[in-house]
Amino acid sequence: MAKARQKDSGKWEIGLRHPSLPGGRRYFTFDTEAEANAYGEQWKLMKMAGLQPPAELLKPAGASPPLGLVIREWANSGLAAPSQQIVLSQLVREVGSVKLEMANYAWLAAYVQRLKVENNLSPNSVRHRVQALGRSIDEYLRHHPSVAMGNPVRLLPKGYSTYNDVDQRLVVAAGKKVKEDVERDRRLHPGEQERIVAALSGKQREDRERGLMLSGGNALLTMFLLIVYSGLRLREAYTLRRGQIDLDRKVMRVQSSKQWRGKVAFRDVPMRPEVHRALINYLSTRSMLPAAYMFPFMEEEPDLTLKKVTQRLSDRFASAFAYADCPELHEHDLRHEATCRWLELRDSTGNWMFRLEEVNRIMGWSSNSTMAQRYASFRGSDLAERMWATSVPAEAAVAGPSGAA
Repeated sequence: MAKARQKDSGKWEIGLRHPSLPGGRRYFTFDTEAEANAYGEQWKLMKMAGLQPPAELLKPAGASPPLGLVIREWANSGLAAPSQQIVLSQLVREVGSVKLEMANYAWLAAYVQRLKVENNLSPNSVRHRVQALGRSIDEYLRHHPSVAMGNPVRLLPKGYSTYNDVDQRLVVAAGKKVKEDVERDRRLHPGEQERIVAALSGKQREDRERGLMLSGGNALLTMFLLIVYSGLRLREAYTLRRGQIDLDRKVMRVQSSKQWRGKVAFRDVPMRPEVHRALINYLSTRSMLPAAYMFPFMEEEPDLTLKKVTQRLSDRFASAFAYADCPELHEHDLRHEATCRWLELRDSTGNWMFRLEEVNRIMGWSSNSTMAQRYASFRGSDLAERMWATSVPAEAAVAGPSGAA
């Protein structure tokens, strides 16, 4: 019987013969000499009994592709989202040379820890890397059913991207910061909307030498009111065309910015009275054909890309929020604010005006989506005010005219 030999790596290798094997021999590697020799003994008994080796060993051992090839095939498949391409490029640089057969659970766990300790990425960034890798391996395995392996990404436990106790100790020892997911629940505080409107209107603060003069005139102010009262995404707002606005029916036909693979989808968004008034005032200052953009930002320069327009407008809103003294407020927070306003809206009888399914439709989410719950950031002060507004009369009734129970 063949004897195990120790390799330079410290592992133990044993070569076993069988006429059915490709080339007549196959090598197996084990952590200890005893494990290698025990497997060799089992192989000898199987051969004496006339049993065939496992079917997967009878196939010629093909060269395992590097992960770089696996990732590029997913990136070029037409199925990967455009927003995922940057992450896929980063994956190719980081793990592209690793063979697919080596990408087991132990390797993946070490890679996830390296993303936290060495790269010091946030949990959200870790998830983006790992999810993109998982989709790449899934796609490769679907097209290569002969590859006998599972996707290690599907074995990761819930919460793998958060910094556990070991990760935290290693990060602190390296002099780095333990990263956490940042959940955006910023809403407009009392007085902030009025200050933002004043800033976008060009009004000067008493403690400033001049007012804030941003490009676009009253277009940026109208867009702010449109977003904060309707919840349109920034791209959905600045790509609106005049023909998509029906002031008589009080409805906007909005093209969703969350579609890809060439799909174009629209949804009808009702106009709140605040939006209707803002659009009427805005259109009274200019005339335009139905095909014209409602706002001029797409045509400020020739050949502007959507990405550049989005960045420009985000920067302008950031300047307005800073001038209005609204710290840590981002443009996308306005969509959170609008979601809460739709959910809190009541009719003349005091009942909720819209069901959750209707709010999902207005915001551009599927009917069974949980996004509304994620975006809902109800202020504790508002909840307390609503509760005490109804409890005071009841307490008075219990106490009686004299205050005695």
